[in-house]
Amino acid sequence: MSLEYRWMLDAEPYGFLRRLPRARRVVIERALDRLGHNPFTEPSFIGFDSEGEAVFHLFISSHVIVYHVDHAVRRVFVFEIYRVR
Repeated sequence: MSLEYRWMLDAEPYGFLRRLPRARRVVIERALDRLGHNPFTEPSFIGFDSEGEAVFHLFISSHVIVYHVDHAVRRVFVFEIYRVR
């Protein structure tokens, strides 16, 4: 039995990721793979949505990955990826 989590992208971060140059895309995909291997990774900061669910923010290079971990189904749901300057 694998304890690894799968990551899933919403439509918006999927489109954002596809438009990135390959080198940047690979950096973010590797970060997502690391989150799948260890979903308990310490995020850069934690926020909460309107329903009180924890929403994690992880700074990777010059980007922020906004995600939620669902331990019941072993998924890392990515809601947003954006660039910071």
